[in-house]
Amino acid sequence: MQMRRAVVFGVTLALSQAPAGGRVSSIQVKGNHRYEAADVERLSGIAIGRTLTAQELEDAAKRLSSTGLFDAVRFSYTTDAGRMAVTFDIDEARSRMPVVYDNIVSMSEAELTAALREKIPAFDGTLPVNEGAADFLVQATREVLERRGVPGNVTILAQPNARYLLLGKAPRLCGMHVVGSAAISEKALVQPFADSLGGDYSRHFIAATTAGTLTDLYRRKGYWRAAFASPVVGTTECDGISVTLGVSEGVSYAWDRAEWRGNSVLPARVLDRILDMKSGRVADLWRLELGLRHVHLAYAHLGYLKQSITFSPRLDDAARRAVFVFDIREGPQFRMGTLTFPDVLDAEAARLARRWPLKGGDIYDEALQYEYALTELPRLPAPKGTNAKMEIDYDQAAHLVNVRIVFK
Repeated sequence: MQMRRAVVFGVTLALSQAPAGGRVSSIQVKGNHRYEAADVERLSGIAIGRTLTAQELEDAAKRLSSTGLFDAVRFSYTTDAGRMAVTFDIDEARSRMPVVYDNIVSMSEAELTAALREKIPAFDGTLPVNEGAADFLVQATREVLERRGVPGNVTILAQPNARYLLLGKAPRLCGMHVVGSAAISEKALVQPFADSLGGDYSRHFIAATTAGTLTDLYRRKGYWRAAFASPVVGTTECDGISVTLGVSEGVSYAWDRAEWRGNSVLPARVLDRILDMKSGRVADLWRLELGLRHVHLAYAHLGYLKQSITFSPRLDDAARRAVFVFDIREGPQFRMGTLTFPDVLDAEAARLARRWPLKGGDIYDEALQYEYALTELPRLPAPKGTNAKMEIDYDQAAHLVNVRIVFK
Protein backbone atom coordinates (compact mmCIF):
# COMPACT_ATOMS: atom_id res chain seq x y z
CA MET A 1 0.00 0.00 0.00
CA GLN A 2 1.43 3.38 -0.99
CA MET A 3 1.87 5.91 1.81
CA ARG A 4 2.44 9.65 1.89
CA ARG A 5 3.39 11.95 4.79
CA ALA A 6 2.16 15.46 5.53
CA VAL A 7 2.28 18.01 8.33
CA VAL A 8 -0.97 19.76 9.26
CA PHE A 9 -1.13 22.22 12.20
CA GLY A 10 2.06 20.76 13.59
CA VAL A 11 0.68 17.22 13.54
CA THR A 12 2.60 14.58 11.64
CA LEU A 13 0.07 12.53 9.68
CA ALA A 14 0.55 9.23 7.90
CA LEU A 15 -2.17 9.02 5.25
CA SER A 16 -3.12 6.17 2.98
CA GLN A 17 -3.85 7.25 -0.57
CA ALA A 18 -6.43 4.52 -1.08
CA PRO A 19 -8.96 3.28 -0.30
CA ALA A 20 -11.05 6.23 0.94
CA GLY A 21 -12.16 4.86 4.33
CA GLY A 22 -14.43 2.34 6.00
CA ARG A 23 -16.17 1.33 9.21
CA VAL A 24 -13.82 1.59 12.19
CA SER A 25 -13.16 -1.89 13.53
CA SER A 26 -10.33 -1.08 15.95
CA ILE A 27 -8.47 1.91 17.42
CA GLN A 28 -4.95 1.40 18.71
CA VAL A 29 -2.91 4.01 20.60
CA LYS A 30 0.88 3.96 20.79
CA GLY A 31 3.26 6.13 22.77
CA ASN A 32 0.80 6.90 25.59
CA HIS A 33 1.91 6.80 29.21
CA ARG A 34 0.07 9.55 31.04
CA TYR A 35 -3.20 9.09 29.16
CA GLU A 36 -5.31 5.99 28.78
CA ALA A 37 -6.02 4.79 25.25
CA ALA A 38 -9.72 5.43 25.88
CA ASP A 39 -8.90 9.08 26.70
CA VAL A 40 -7.10 9.55 23.38
CA GLU A 41 -9.97 7.85 21.56
CA ARG A 42 -12.50 10.16 23.25
CA LEU A 43 -10.55 13.30 22.42
CA SER A 44 -10.23 12.26 18.81
CA GLY A 45 -14.01 12.16 18.46
CA ILE A 46 -14.12 8.83 16.63
CA ALA A 47 -15.41 5.50 17.88
CA ILE A 48 -15.48 1.87 16.87
CA GLY A 49 -18.38 1.14 14.53
CA ARG A 50 -18.39 4.59 12.96
CA THR A 51 -17.84 4.90 9.21
CA LEU A 52 -15.01 7.31 8.40
CA THR A 53 -13.38 8.81 5.37
CA ALA A 54 -9.66 9.54 5.25
CA GLN A 55 -10.45 13.26 5.58
CA GLU A 56 -12.52 12.66 8.72
CA LEU A 57 -9.65 10.68 10.21
CA GLU A 58 -7.31 13.55 9.43
CA ASP A 59 -9.75 15.90 11.16
CA ALA A 60 -9.70 13.62 14.21
CA ALA A 61 -5.91 13.88 14.38
CA LYS A 62 -6.19 17.66 14.18
CA ARG A 63 -8.61 17.61 17.12
CA LEU A 64 -6.08 15.67 19.17
CA SER A 65 -3.35 18.13 18.26
CA SER A 66 -5.51 21.17 19.04
CA THR A 67 -5.77 20.12 22.70
CA GLY A 68 -2.07 20.91 23.18
CA LEU A 69 -1.68 17.73 25.22
CA PHE A 70 0.68 16.17 22.69
CA ASP A 71 3.96 17.23 21.12
CA ALA A 72 3.11 15.17 18.00
CA VAL A 73 0.23 13.08 16.69
CA ARG A 74 0.70 10.55 13.90
CA PHE A 75 -1.90 8.21 12.54
CA SER A 76 -2.18 5.41 10.04
CA TYR A 77 -4.93 3.04 8.98
CA THR A 78 -5.53 -0.09 7.00
CA THR A 79 -8.75 -1.33 5.45
CA ASP A 80 -10.01 -4.80 4.72
CA ALA A 81 -13.46 -5.58 3.29
CA GLY A 82 -14.80 -2.18 4.31
CA ARG A 83 -13.35 -2.33 7.83
CA MET A 84 -10.84 0.29 9.00
CA ALA A 85 -8.16 -0.33 11.64
CA VAL A 86 -6.88 2.99 12.98
CA THR A 87 -3.60 3.60 14.86
CA PHE A 88 -2.71 6.83 16.66
CA ASP A 89 0.98 7.19 17.52
CA ILE A 90 1.43 10.09 19.94
CA ASP A 91 4.24 11.92 21.71
CA GLU A 92 2.92 13.19 25.02
CA ALA A 93 3.88 16.71 26.05
CA ARG A 94 7.25 16.78 27.79
CA SER A 95 7.05 20.25 29.38
CA ARG A 96 4.33 21.25 31.82
CA MET A 97 3.69 24.11 34.24
CA PRO A 98 1.31 24.69 37.16
CA VAL A 99 -2.11 26.27 36.80
CA VAL A 100 -3.25 28.81 39.40
CA TYR A 101 -7.00 29.42 39.87
CA ASP A 102 -6.32 33.04 40.58
CA ASN A 103 -9.73 34.61 41.27
CA ILE A 104 -12.13 31.69 40.91
CA VAL A 105 -13.80 31.28 44.31
CA SER A 106 -17.02 29.43 43.52
CA MET A 107 -15.22 26.07 43.81
CA SER A 108 -12.30 24.94 45.91
CA GLU A 109 -9.03 24.14 44.19
CA ALA A 110 -9.57 20.41 44.75
CA GLU A 111 -13.15 20.56 43.46
CA LEU A 112 -12.20 22.45 40.32
CA THR A 113 -9.27 20.16 39.60
CA ALA A 114 -11.49 17.10 39.96
CA ALA A 115 -14.18 18.62 37.72
CA LEU A 116 -11.64 19.55 35.05
CA ARG A 117 -10.22 16.03 35.14
CA GLU A 118 -13.54 14.81 33.73
CA LYS A 119 -12.87 16.92 30.64
CA ILE A 120 -9.07 16.93 30.46
CA PRO A 121 -7.59 13.44 30.85
CA ALA A 122 -5.25 12.98 33.84
CA PHE A 123 -5.50 16.68 34.73
CA ASP A 124 -3.53 17.29 37.92
CA GLY A 125 -3.34 21.06 38.07
CA THR A 126 -0.57 21.35 35.49
CA LEU A 127 -0.72 22.28 31.83
CA PRO A 128 1.50 21.38 28.86
CA VAL A 129 3.57 24.19 27.40
CA ASN A 130 2.08 23.70 23.93
CA GLU A 131 0.01 25.79 21.58
CA GLY A 132 -3.66 25.04 22.10
CA ALA A 133 -3.35 23.77 25.66
CA ALA A 134 -4.40 27.08 27.23
CA ASP A 135 -7.47 27.38 25.00
CA PHE A 136 -8.40 23.77 25.78
CA LEU A 137 -8.19 24.46 29.52
CA VAL A 138 -10.15 27.72 29.25
CA GLN A 139 -13.00 26.03 27.38
CA ALA A 140 -13.13 23.17 29.87
CA THR A 141 -13.19 25.64 32.78
CA ARG A 142 -15.99 27.64 31.19
CA GLU A 143 -18.09 24.50 30.82
CA VAL A 144 -17.45 23.47 34.44
CA LEU A 145 -18.37 26.90 35.81
CA GLU A 146 -21.42 27.29 33.57
CA ARG A 147 -22.68 23.98 34.91
CA ARG A 148 -22.34 25.53 38.39
CA GLY A 149 -24.19 28.65 37.24
CA VAL A 150 -21.14 30.88 37.68
CA PRO A 151 -21.32 33.92 35.38
CA GLY A 152 -18.35 35.62 33.76
CA ASN A 153 -15.85 34.97 31.04
CA VAL A 154 -12.79 32.82 31.74
CA THR A 155 -9.37 33.87 30.48
CA ILE A 156 -5.84 32.68 31.06
CA LEU A 157 -2.79 34.80 31.81
CA ALA A 158 0.56 33.42 30.69
CA GLN A 159 3.54 33.93 32.99
CA PRO A 160 7.06 32.46 32.77
CA ASN A 161 6.47 29.90 35.53
CA ALA A 162 2.71 29.33 35.60
CA ARG A 163 -0.63 29.91 33.90
CA TYR A 164 -3.30 31.85 35.77
CA LEU A 165 -6.98 31.14 35.22
CA LEU A 166 -9.02 34.29 35.71
CA LEU A 167 -12.67 35.22 35.74
CA GLY A 168 -13.37 38.29 33.66
CA LYS A 169 -14.74 40.11 36.72
CA ALA A 170 -12.85 39.34 39.91
CA PRO A 171 -14.67 39.40 43.25
CA ARG A 172 -13.85 42.26 45.60
CA LEU A 173 -11.60 41.49 48.57
CA CYS A 174 -13.06 43.17 51.63
CA GLY A 175 -11.76 41.18 54.61
CA MET A 176 -8.61 39.34 55.74
CA HIS A 177 -8.31 37.18 58.85
CA VAL A 178 -5.68 34.90 60.38
CA VAL A 179 -6.45 32.11 62.83
CA GLY A 180 -4.00 30.12 64.92
CA SER A 181 -1.53 32.96 65.51
CA ALA A 182 -0.07 33.66 68.94
CA ALA A 183 3.57 34.66 68.43
CA ILE A 184 2.55 37.40 66.01
CA SER A 185 -0.65 39.38 66.27
CA GLU A 186 -3.38 39.00 63.67
CA LYS A 187 -3.16 42.75 63.06
CA ALA A 188 0.51 42.46 62.07
CA LEU A 189 -0.18 39.48 59.83
CA VAL A 190 -3.00 41.11 57.87
CA GLN A 191 -1.23 44.48 57.54
CA PRO A 192 0.64 43.46 54.32
CA PHE A 193 -2.78 43.05 52.65
CA ALA A 194 -4.08 46.48 53.68
CA ASP A 195 -3.60 48.05 50.26
CA SER A 196 -5.44 45.15 48.61
CA LEU A 197 -8.66 45.50 50.61
CA GLY A 198 -11.41 46.90 48.43
CA GLY A 199 -9.59 45.76 45.29
CA ASP A 200 -9.76 42.63 43.15
CA TYR A 201 -9.20 39.31 44.85
CA SER A 202 -6.12 37.44 43.62
CA ARG A 203 -5.29 34.03 45.00
CA HIS A 204 -1.80 34.29 43.55
CA PHE A 205 -1.08 37.56 45.36
CA ILE A 206 -2.34 36.19 48.68
CA ALA A 207 -0.36 32.96 48.28
CA ALA A 208 2.82 34.82 47.30
CA THR A 209 2.49 37.25 50.21
CA THR A 210 1.83 34.37 52.60
CA ALA A 211 4.80 32.34 51.36
CA GLY A 212 7.04 35.40 51.36
CA THR A 213 6.25 38.26 53.71
CA LEU A 214 4.21 36.40 56.35
CA THR A 215 6.52 33.39 56.50
CA ASP A 216 9.51 35.72 56.81
CA LEU A 217 7.85 37.49 59.74
CA TYR A 218 7.80 34.17 61.58
CA ARG A 219 11.36 33.27 60.60
CA ARG A 220 12.59 36.57 61.97
CA LYS A 221 11.33 35.26 65.32
CA GLY A 222 12.90 31.83 64.81
CA TYR A 223 9.70 29.99 63.83
CA TRP A 224 11.20 27.97 61.00
CA ARG A 225 8.37 25.44 60.87
CA ALA A 226 5.57 28.02 60.67
CA ALA A 227 3.25 27.06 57.82
CA PHE A 228 0.07 28.53 56.38
CA ALA A 229 -2.85 26.50 55.07
CA SER A 230 -4.51 27.32 51.77
CA PRO A 231 -6.70 30.43 52.03
CA VAL A 232 -10.36 29.84 52.86
CA VAL A 233 -12.77 32.13 51.04
CA GLY A 234 -16.01 33.29 52.67
CA THR A 235 -18.83 35.41 51.27
CA THR A 236 -20.96 36.23 54.31
CA GLU A 237 -19.03 39.15 55.76
CA CYS A 238 -19.27 41.87 53.13
CA ASP A 239 -20.25 42.83 49.62
CA GLY A 240 -17.51 40.70 48.15
CA ILE A 241 -15.37 38.03 49.78
CA SER A 242 -13.27 37.63 52.87
CA VAL A 243 -10.23 35.39 53.19
CA THR A 244 -9.09 33.47 56.25
CA LEU A 245 -5.56 32.17 56.60
CA GLY A 246 -4.80 29.42 59.09
CA VAL A 247 -1.29 29.22 60.50
CA SER A 248 0.52 26.48 62.38
CA GLU A 249 3.32 28.29 64.18
CA GLY A 250 5.39 25.52 65.72
CA VAL A 251 8.13 26.67 68.10
CA SER A 252 10.91 29.26 68.02
CA TYR A 253 14.43 27.90 67.46
CA ALA A 254 17.70 29.25 68.79
CA TRP A 255 20.84 29.35 66.67
CA ASP A 256 23.16 26.42 67.32
CA ARG A 257 25.91 26.59 64.69
CA ALA A 258 26.70 26.75 60.99
CA GLU A 259 28.04 23.91 58.86
CA TRP A 260 29.87 25.05 55.70
CA ARG A 261 30.25 22.94 52.59
CA GLY A 262 32.03 23.75 49.33
CA ASN A 263 34.27 26.50 50.74
CA SER A 264 37.99 26.48 49.98
CA VAL A 265 38.91 30.18 49.74
CA LEU A 266 37.60 31.16 53.18
CA PRO A 267 37.83 28.66 56.08
CA ALA A 268 34.83 27.87 58.26
CA ARG A 269 36.14 29.85 61.25
CA VAL A 270 36.40 32.99 59.09
CA LEU A 271 32.96 32.45 57.63
CA ASP A 272 31.53 31.99 61.13
CA ARG A 273 33.05 35.29 62.20
CA ILE A 274 31.71 37.13 59.16
CA LEU A 275 28.24 35.59 59.49
CA ASP A 276 28.14 36.75 63.12
CA MET A 277 25.30 34.53 64.36
CA LYS A 278 25.54 33.87 68.08
CA SER A 279 24.80 30.46 69.60
CA GLY A 280 21.74 30.54 71.83
CA ARG A 281 20.17 33.60 70.22
CA VAL A 282 17.00 33.44 68.17
CA ALA A 283 17.67 32.06 64.69
CA ASP A 284 16.57 35.34 63.13
CA LEU A 285 16.18 35.30 59.33
CA TRP A 286 16.93 39.02 59.07
CA ARG A 287 20.26 38.71 60.90
CA LEU A 288 21.07 35.60 58.88
CA GLU A 289 20.48 37.36 55.55
CA LEU A 290 22.55 40.32 56.71
CA GLY A 291 25.37 37.97 57.64
CA LEU A 292 25.20 36.24 54.26
CA ARG A 293 25.42 39.64 52.57
CA HIS A 294 28.65 40.24 54.47
CA VAL A 295 29.92 36.80 53.37
CA HIS A 296 29.20 37.69 49.76
CA LEU A 297 31.05 41.00 50.14
CA ALA A 298 34.05 39.17 51.61
CA TYR A 299 34.19 36.89 48.58
CA ALA A 300 33.67 39.81 46.17
CA HIS A 301 36.56 41.63 47.86
CA LEU A 302 38.75 38.70 46.75
CA GLY A 303 37.43 38.65 43.18
CA TYR A 304 34.90 35.84 43.59
CA LEU A 305 32.07 37.80 42.00
CA LYS A 306 29.81 34.89 41.06
CA GLN A 307 29.84 33.21 44.45
CA SER A 308 26.45 31.93 45.64
CA ILE A 309 25.15 30.30 48.82
CA THR A 310 22.11 28.18 49.55
CA PHE A 311 21.15 27.04 53.03
CA SER A 312 18.79 24.71 54.83
CA PRO A 313 18.02 24.47 58.56
CA ARG A 314 18.35 21.24 60.49
CA LEU A 315 15.89 21.65 63.33
CA ASP A 316 16.12 19.90 66.70
CA ASP A 317 12.58 20.04 68.06
CA ALA A 318 13.50 18.67 71.48
CA ALA A 319 16.30 21.18 72.13
CA ARG A 320 14.62 23.90 70.04
CA ARG A 321 17.92 24.65 68.36
CA ALA A 322 18.82 24.95 64.70
CA VAL A 323 21.93 23.97 62.77
CA PHE A 324 22.16 25.70 59.39
CA VAL A 325 23.92 23.93 56.54
CA PHE A 326 25.41 26.27 53.93
CA ASP A 327 26.39 25.08 50.47
CA ILE A 328 28.80 27.49 48.79
CA ARG A 329 29.65 27.74 45.12
CA GLU A 330 32.67 29.98 45.09
CA GLY A 331 33.03 30.16 41.33
CA PRO A 332 36.12 31.53 39.56
CA GLN A 333 38.29 34.43 40.68
CA PHE A 334 37.95 37.46 38.40
CA ARG A 335 40.66 39.97 37.56
CA MET A 336 40.62 43.43 36.06
CA GLY A 337 40.39 43.45 32.28
CA THR A 338 40.04 46.64 30.26
CA LEU A 339 38.85 50.11 31.18
CA THR A 340 37.49 52.18 28.30
CA PHE A 341 35.89 55.59 27.82
CA PRO A 342 34.36 55.18 24.34
CA ASP A 343 32.74 58.63 24.26
CA VAL A 344 35.90 60.73 24.73
CA LEU A 345 39.22 61.25 22.93
CA ASP A 346 42.15 59.00 23.79
CA ALA A 347 44.09 61.68 25.64
CA GLU A 348 41.09 62.55 27.79
CA ALA A 349 40.37 58.85 28.39
CA ALA A 350 43.93 58.32 29.62
CA ARG A 351 43.55 61.21 32.05
CA LEU A 352 40.23 59.94 33.38
CA ALA A 353 41.60 56.41 33.75
CA ARG A 354 44.16 57.56 36.33
CA ARG A 355 41.42 57.77 38.96
CA TRP A 356 40.33 54.14 38.43
CA PRO A 357 41.62 52.09 41.40
CA LEU A 358 42.50 48.84 39.58
CA LYS A 359 45.18 47.98 37.02
CA GLY A 360 44.88 45.31 34.37
CA GLY A 361 45.42 41.87 35.91
CA ASP A 362 44.64 42.99 39.49
CA ILE A 363 42.24 40.86 41.50
CA TYR A 364 38.90 42.54 40.91
CA ASP A 365 37.76 43.98 44.24
CA GLU A 366 34.06 44.79 43.84
CA ALA A 367 34.19 47.12 46.86
CA LEU A 368 36.54 49.43 44.92
CA GLN A 369 34.07 49.48 42.04
CA TYR A 370 31.26 50.60 44.36
CA GLU A 371 33.49 53.21 46.00
CA TYR A 372 34.43 54.64 42.59
CA ALA A 373 30.77 54.75 41.57
CA LEU A 374 29.91 56.74 44.68
CA THR A 375 32.85 59.13 44.85
CA GLU A 376 34.52 59.51 41.45
CA LEU A 377 31.85 58.80 38.86
CA PRO A 378 29.70 61.84 39.75
CA ARG A 379 32.76 64.10 39.38
CA LEU A 380 33.63 63.09 35.81
CA PRO A 381 33.33 66.01 33.34
CA ALA A 382 30.28 64.78 31.44
CA PRO A 383 29.17 66.62 28.29
CA LYS A 384 26.17 68.89 28.80
CA GLY A 385 22.91 66.96 29.09
CA THR A 386 24.58 63.63 29.94
CA ASN A 387 25.60 61.65 33.01
CA ALA A 388 28.48 59.25 33.46
CA LYS A 389 27.39 55.61 33.68
CA MET A 390 29.42 52.52 34.46
CA GLU A 391 28.85 49.39 32.35
CA ILE A 392 30.30 46.11 33.62
CA ASP A 393 31.01 43.16 31.32
CA TYR A 394 32.01 39.81 32.81
CA ASP A 395 34.18 37.71 30.49
CA GLN A 396 33.21 34.30 31.83
CA ALA A 397 35.75 32.41 29.73
CA ALA A 398 38.78 34.55 30.62
CA HIS A 399 37.54 35.45 34.12
CA LEU A 400 38.04 39.14 33.45
CA VAL A 401 35.93 42.18 34.23
CA ASN A 402 35.84 44.80 31.49
CA VAL A 403 34.59 48.24 32.50
CA ARG A 404 33.19 50.95 30.23
CA ILE A 405 32.46 54.48 31.40
CA VAL A 406 29.91 56.02 29.07
CA PHE A 407 28.06 59.32 28.98
CA LYS A 408 24.29 59.05 28.44
